[in-house]
Amino acid sequence: MLSLVHRRRKPLFLAVTFVLGSAAMPVFAQDADTGKDATPAKASQLDTVIVTGTRSTERTVSSSLQPIDVITPQQLQQSGATQLSAALARLVPSLNFPQPTTISGAEVVRPVTLRGLSPDQVLVLIDGKRQHAGAFLNLGGAIGRGSNPVDLNAIPISAIERIEVLRDGQSARYGSDAIGGVINVILKKGGEGGQVTAKFGGYDAGDGLQRQLSADTGFKLGDKGSIHVAIDTQNNDYTNRAGLDQTKGPTFNQRVYRLGDPAIKSNKVSLVGQYEFSKAAEVYFEALYRRDRAETASLYRHRNDSTNVIAIYPNGYLPISVPVVNDTTLTAGLRGQVGDGWHYDLSASHGSNEYDQRSHEINADWYKAYGYTPFAIQGADYKTQQQVANLDIGKEFSPSWLPNPVSVSFGVEYLRQAYKVRPGDAVSQYGASGGIKGDLQGNWQRHDTSEYIDLETNLTDRFSVSLAGRHENYSDFGGTTSGSLSGRFDFTPRFAVRGSVGTGFRAPTLVQQHYADISSQLQDLGHGQVIVQSGTFPVDSKPASLLGAEKLKPEKSRSATLGFVAEPLAGWNVSVDAYWIKISNRINLSSNIPVDTPAVNSYLVANGVDANYQSIRYFTNAVNTRTRGLDFVSQYGFDFSNGDRLNTTVSWAYNENKVTKVKANPAILDELGVAVQRVERRERLGLLGDTNPRTKLDLGFDYLHGRWAGHANVQRYGSYTVYSNSGPALDQNFAHRWTLDLSADYNLDNWTFSAGADNVFNAKPGQVKYANSTSGNFKYSLFSPLSWNGRYYYASVTYRWK
Repeated sequence: MLSLVHRRRKPLFLAVTFVLGSAAMPVFAQDADTGKDATPAKASQLDTVIVTGTRSTERTVSSSLQPIDVITPQQLQQSGATQLSAALARLVPSLNFPQPTTISGAEVVRPVTLRGLSPDQVLVLIDGKRQHAGAFLNLGGAIGRGSNPVDLNAIPISAIERIEVLRDGQSARYGSDAIGGVINVILKKGGEGGQVTAKFGGYDAGDGLQRQLSADTGFKLGDKGSIHVAIDTQNNDYTNRAGLDQTKGPTFNQRVYRLGDPAIKSNKVSLVGQYEFSKAAEVYFEALYRRDRAETASLYRHRNDSTNVIAIYPNGYLPISVPVVNDTTLTAGLRGQVGDGWHYDLSASHGSNEYDQRSHEINADWYKAYGYTPFAIQGADYKTQQQVANLDIGKEFSPSWLPNPVSVSFGVEYLRQAYKVRPGDAVSQYGASGGIKGDLQGNWQRHDTSEYIDLETNLTDRFSVSLAGRHENYSDFGGTTSGSLSGRFDFTPRFAVRGSVGTGFRAPTLVQQHYADISSQLQDLGHGQVIVQSGTFPVDSKPASLLGAEKLKPEKSRSATLGFVAEPLAGWNVSVDAYWIKISNRINLSSNIPVDTPAVNSYLVANGVDANYQSIRYFTNAVNTRTRGLDFVSQYGFDFSNGDRLNTTVSWAYNENKVTKVKANPAILDELGVAVQRVERRERLGLLGDTNPRTKLDLGFDYLHGRWAGHANVQRYGSYTVYSNSGPALDQNFAHRWTLDLSADYNLDNWTFSAGADNVFNAKPGQVKYANSTSGNFKYSLFSPLSWNGRYYYASVTYRWK
């Protein structure tokens, strides 16, 4: 159970040495071969024609002008993860998957981060179509605080053909959100074959059992069409890694909190179809639906807390949140080729996400007023909707003054977004511990029209360029224009330099503009971590505007990438890409502003606001940031003379984030004597800076031998620092951590039997200082990139048919 940083270091370093040594094994094997020549082979992904970051129909991974990763369904399955985001974090160097606990729903809708940026600064596409953001807002003190991301885990893994992760800003091609990069999920479309997989796993501690059943299959529609359907159902138990409560009283030295993964029942289904009437007209459609019901623990209510009723719970109690998430995506379109090589794609999409708050808890204020309290409370309901209509047109031209054809693409897009907040029942709204009131409900919408153009050509046989531009006009904040220029020069068939420069933007989401919530939060108001009732208010609400909130503006970015790709030996491919991203007017939550001081409280009351909470926060554009980093990826594939194959991957990412400017406090805060900056110390130095590990290393290999396959993945997260609003005395540095995942497959006809273990050496995050542990309950940091859960075992069986 000890950390890998200490006594278990030696076995892991032996494993790392073995993995690195595997990269050299094929060379020795080739030297020793005295009979046949063993011919190295490239990893098949490098020859995949990509559709992300280019509108050319012939661009492959190996010839890409920007850094891109292609993830296959086999890699997703071999990762052992049941969530798509967790699997991607093990396969993409600069992508991370924070796993917070008890963070107001972030443990249910878990985001991903790319290049250390916010989760909503990466654009998610499904087959090239913009995916809608969730109705959930990450409110707690964790990575991605204040973000409103797309929920990648709404997509069933069994439906995925491949995933393209473009590690470069792409607002000029796709619009808002693509500041950090693009994740494009390509769904299966085949009309025959399929598979069914049953998987079971659990943690070394004896909890967190996971049961998963997934299947997909295709059906032909004559000779010109097909339908592919996929399902995924999961039933996962919760985990608990809470410490022993050191609060004086009846719960002393007992485990009363529940900190870990929530219990989740999840059902997902997808349906993809297409039918070609002629070369000029092919209709297609996609439908995805997901429903999750989670059970996650809130903060423990101790005996004498104002939110507890001693007559009901003499020792206090643990409230349980039961959020229900419904997510729907529908797309239909018509595409084809007409005239002299003109390609078109006309489509319409609808997406919706609903986050329904329910809980098993009591309302102490209701009890005091009426002498009873319900034990099940219906909280607020949040829902987002998005409709997109899009027309893409493209053609290759061959002007006489250029040596190669020019791919020209252009199009128009209409985007409508809506957001609805509906308050909960009367009990959920009542008293100091109540949630949002009826005056914070509403239904908001906006629309956006955009036009774009994309040019790509090879100026010479060795020099490729791409130019893209896009203009957007949002109804709520006006217009903006983005552009990008990319190039690649092949010095030799085995060495090329590539780079790009561009501008981008991210519009504030309707959720960030209008979300309202009052809930118990674990906050550091300058005296260590404490539990408080905190209100999150829209910038145009009365409480927020009285304390200096202003209308949100879009984020603007400038970025540059420069790198090279090389093939030092046949079958060995290396890429190195450095990047720089500057973001102005970055959207983030303000500090938690104390409102229970006499000056602030009197000011609010005098202006008609009765603050039944201890702190308030709202969104701001108060920060500018700079991000610098480097991505290194090495892939080596080798076929042995006896038919065995070895695939090795080494990837390393370095990322540095820094706040370069914080705008001055609103004058009213200074007048009221509020002793906080609008952007708190923990956020300024940490969540937007050094609380993301600067480095991440992944070492992996797959060895194929007849019916057997072995897989290993070593991962190293770099050190990071967590900052306290109370000052440097409570800051804490956390050392790096290593993990090792192992698995094996056995193939027998149409069957595949798999077993494995993640985090084989049971690595755990570093423990926090007692002063930051909330009386000993939070043993580990909420910001740890490494899961609290420890070693995980699993086994699965898959049956395939053609």
